[in-house]
Amino acid sequence: MGKPFMYQGLCIERLRRAHAKVAVIALDNREALVIFERLDRELRAAEAMQINDPVAAARRLLATQNATD
Repeated sequence: MGKPFMYQGLCIERLRRAHAKVAVIALDNREALVIFERLDRELRAAEAMQINDPVAAARRLLATQNATD
């Protein structure tokens, strides 16, 4: 087993697990949708970086940055 892929200090697998758990929570609690949305953007950025697609990664990082401004 290789070294886990890290994205901004987080293991991408941990990010995926959190994304899935918050999705389930958001189905019952709409207030969690804000957290789900953030995790979704971060996960997409991490996956773009993992497949080494610099254009997609930059777009995702920009979207994440703009959403948090």
